[in-house]
Amino acid sequence: MCYSAMVKRDLDALRKNYGAVSIRQDIEDYDRRSQTEPKLFPPLHSRIYPGNFAPVIIAGNGDRRVEIQRYGAYPHPSIPHPERYTSFNARRDNLTSHFWSNAYLHHHGFVVLSGFFEWVEVRDLLRAGCVTIGEIEAEFARQTNERKAKILLAGKPYKKTPTELKPALQRKIIIQFKPEDESDLLVPVIYSSSGAKDAFANGFAIITDEPPAEIKAAGHDRCPIILTADALDAWLHPEGRTARDMDELLTRRQRLTFKHQLPKAA
Repeated sequence: MCYSAMVKRDLDALRKNYGAVSIRQDIEDYDRRSQTEPKLFPPLHSRIYPGNFAPVIIAGNGDRRVEIQRYGAYPHPSIPHPERYTSFNARRDNLTSHFWSNAYLHHHGFVVLSGFFEWVEVRDLLRAGCVTIGEIEAEFARQTNERKAKILLAGKPYKKTPTELKPALQRKIIIQFKPEDESDLLVPVIYSSSGAKDAFANGFAIITDEPPAEIKAAGHDRCPIILTADALDAWLHPEGRTARDMDELLTRRQRLTFKHQLPKAA
């Protein structure tokens, strides 16, 4: 899975580096919706969580364009209560399932990330040898103090949660993965519509696969697929291509080495 991600949203940079035409009217419309309906349309930020919105690059009329989409795709409408099953990750080995049949081989795009965040077991993270138990305990203390301050500021009584009472070695922690060379991550997505008559009805899911060794060593078992720049056009235009064609394309991905760090330093 990809718990949350750092998405690049500079429209000028997306146009310059990836030939994506920025539909500024759409951005302005989203900003207006965000001001009047902030719960449904949270302000655009670099770090996205499921349910947030982000710029996705898709195929336009002979070009590439940016579309603001929700982080979380919708399954095939024949699935009972599809609104309950929005998913923000799509496993490569499950793309041909009925669940994704309204998106895969139909609606492809990509997002440009600088890194992504995952939950890992503290015990696994320590075995990777990049952080110490002291640093982890300090991070947990910072999180607890931050939560406590918010609760007290709201005039409510503070009490530690069951998780906060656990020893650090029995807990999970969020870490950020970034490429060692700081390069852009060109991450393929599939997207689908909620069916609403709305300019922002599309939602996307990041395609993930088995992780490289350094991510697995840090305690996580998935990683977003990273495309090469010369594979983007083929990915954006699935029409006339087979599932095998697309799978071979996903196999020819970039092989990057990742570093990780605690979120406070991210």
